[in-house]
Amino acid sequence: MSVAIIGGGACGLVVANILQKNGIEYTLFEKGSVGKKILASGNGKANIANIRLTKEDYHGSSLAYRIVCKYRPKLFSFWKSLSLQTKVDEEGRVYPISESSLSVLTCLCREKLNLLEHCGVERIDKNDGKYWINQTYGPFDDVVFSIGSAASFVEEKRKNFYQCLQPFDLAFHEIKPSLVGFRCKGSWKELFGVRCKCSVALFQNNQEIHREYGEVIFKKDGISGICVLNCSSYYAHLNDPSDCSLILDFFPQQELHFTSYEELNGWVHPKLATYLKRYPLEKIPYVLHHFRLEITETYGLEFAQVSCGGVKIDQVDEYLRLKKDPHLYFGGEILDVDGVCGGYNLMFAFCCGMLIGEALCNTK
Repeated sequence: MSVAIIGGGACGLVVANILQKNGIEYTLFEKGSVGKKILASGNGKANIANIRLTKEDYHGSSLAYRIVCKYRPKLFSFWKSLSLQTKVDEEGRVYPISESSLSVLTCLCREKLNLLEHCGVERIDKNDGKYWINQTYGPFDDVVFSIGSAASFVEEKRKNFYQCLQPFDLAFHEIKPSLVGFRCKGSWKELFGVRCKCSVALFQNNQEIHREYGEVIFKKDGISGICVLNCSSYYAHLNDPSDCSLILDFFPQQELHFTSYEELNGWVHPKLATYLKRYPLEKIPYVLHHFRLEITETYGLEFAQVSCGGVKIDQVDEYLRLKKDPHLYFGGEILDVDGVCGGYNLMFAFCCGMLIGEALCNTK
């Protein structure tokens, strides 16, 4: 038995480790460097999982919830087998104790993997029930697609990103940026660089879609921050994202009253205090509770942590095999599954790797 693994990210690296441990022949193809998104996770600290879990963390995806519920305990045992020590913060996010994403990647690559780095897969052919990669590598009995998504790649590198999937006539949901900042109507240069904590709510017309508390970061043409990124995740799942806005409440559940503009400097960032002087003093408490930014669009895929959309999940079975060709497996972000911030996307990709690796071992 021989397996081709296309994509050296979270899912592909877990599959490679499991196959190697069980003596199954494989080749891992990676067009760039392995573990790029792992290294970027958690601002370099690698938020690899979360001990808290609801179906809503994956926007109601039963597939993602089922896979993570089953394989998360096995994933934690897997980390221990690689001598990766982890810790949990107050919000349930799991990090390596070293707080270094390089620790995660080093542990995943501790064994000498059969890796072809900087080897992009442009073509897959099937002859006599076997698969050949780029007309050169093979034959393979099974192929694992763990190529991730085009999120975080510039436009030039996004070209032909899914080229190797074309022969299989797959149905896709539209790929859109998720976990990304918003461009907002007007200019926000006056507030550029301001960081502050507040309640952020995504509204469509007068209907609240999502709300949470956290830090926001003003850009010259919009806004970002973890709570904003989570709002963008819900925004990406709207059928029609028109007429959307963000409402910021800088002091939720706190009554405000000002007798002079000078008092503002003791409450808010100086840039924000200066910005607020355009309003009558008596209206400023209302503005601080209902600071509205009209959304024009999200920033592009090159700025997104993950993408929404991908291979429609009704095409794969419980083992993530393509129903019309059970020798093809799909795992991680290539699937039409995305989660909120907090380690949920990497955790899903890792758990997909656990499932696929286990399924391949059971069929050898």
